[in-house]
Amino acid sequence: MSDLDFHFVVVFFVLTGVLLLVTGLILFVPSARRKAKNKRAGEIPEQKKKLSKLCLAGFIIAALYPLLLAFDYFGLMLLAFKFGIRLNFDRTWLDRAEFFVPFIAVILSIAGVITAGRKGKAGKKFGVAGIVLPNAYVAIIVLMIIGNIVILIVHNSRTVRIQEKREVFTMRNVGAPANTEYDVSRYSVPEGYDLKSMNTSVSEAELKEYAKSKLQTINSSSDKSVRGKFQKSDFVIVRSDRLVEWLSDNNLNNFGYRNGKTTLAYDYTWEFAATGTYTLDVYKDPSDKFIIITNCGDHKIIAEFFEGIGAAVPTEKPEESEEPKETADPEARRKYEQLEFLKDNINSDMSLHDIVDVFEKTCKHSAGKDKIIFKYGVDRFNGRMDEHFGFCLTREYKAEDGKTYQIHVDVLYGLTVKSRSFKKTQLTNNEVDGDFFEYIRNSDAYKYAQTAKIYEIQIHMNEIA
Repeated sequence: MSDLDFHFVVVFFVLTGVLLLVTGLILFVPSARRKAKNKRAGEIPEQKKKLSKLCLAGFIIAALYPLLLAFDYFGLMLLAFKFGIRLNFDRTWLDRAEFFVPFIAVILSIAGVITAGRKGKAGKKFGVAGIVLPNAYVAIIVLMIIGNIVILIVHNSRTVRIQEKREVFTMRNVGAPANTEYDVSRYSVPEGYDLKSMNTSVSEAELKEYAKSKLQTINSSSDKSVRGKFQKSDFVIVRSDRLVEWLSDNNLNNFGYRNGKTTLAYDYTWEFAATGTYTLDVYKDPSDKFIIITNCGDHKIIAEFFEGIGAAVPTEKPEESEEPKETADPEARRKYEQLEFLKDNINSDMSLHDIVDVFEKTCKHSAGKDKIIFKYGVDRFNGRMDEHFGFCLTREYKAEDGKTYQIHVDVLYGLTVKSRSFKKTQLTNNEVDGDFFEYIRNSDAYKYAQTAKIYEIQIHMNEIA
């Protein structure tokens, strides 16, 4: 249960407790005015009349409903964690039973009020309470939902205002790696390096002079940092001796790591109750005077930033390829070509419907031979620091060289209340009867992802043991 859900439930029980207390005072502690009125009316004393069992039953069920919910939310949890008692049953049926309890209370109470009026029985006030209480519970829930929506709107507005003040705001994610034959290792900050320990003294004048020599345009500057552009990419230059202050001023967390290099992540809000994270690369000048944060993934541009345009020289490109090495298997090579086909025919401007269609085309000719994997849920994909909701399709095949390869199409989305509600799920075509892709298109995850905004698409291939 999330903190928001927990607080919601606690507030509900507090309000219903107050409601039941007030109801009890009204029912069982009659006022002096009511006593005098009954006495003047000369009616038969209420306690001498036969009590309507339907009214009483409806009231008891309505009054005990919050206790049933409390046992469901807290009692079962207490039994499991305090006493080690776990009740193994299908919670779906318990939830359905809980849903109908208030309706039963209202029906019994209405029947009780009608029969009590006809037969002159006592207890009509219990019947009225049995009708009012369930409706009051609904009213409390509606008011709490409206209150939570207002709180979320106010909180999101405040969060967005804070985010807009960050110097890295709008820089977005690092682009796809490009020109990796250029060696930028001497500028990369290795994993585990403590940037906050750098005590090299730097003046504001040195910062401005350095930024002027490196950036082609300057967008903003302060005594701690300068932001600008170099070859259309965003760069923020921060004084190493003011780094801690700069992080605090921008409400940023500590540095993280990806692929052995230091990164800086910042969260963002892009729609109501939806959040995500952008990740930027972190470099440092060899003088240890400046920290450079950028969304540029092009190693040639990074090298030219530090060494000057025209000075960057590519190193010998390492022999790295996603294609299976030294294999004469035509099937394996053909499927590697299909990886390129997927990259050429899938882009972030396409709908999920079209993406699934393209992936399905690559699986048609080998139906029944390869394993098709459908996976969805919230996770950190491919070594990312930030979580996303993923709608993932994987094709797994075994080549004649005995090795097994997987081709992945991972469609990623920002996090929302709806996407967080999906449990991490993985199915294969061997576990589903009939057309596997029809099953995928009829899934709740597909229906949600088809209407949501695509954040990123990752297409890659790997060898598995």
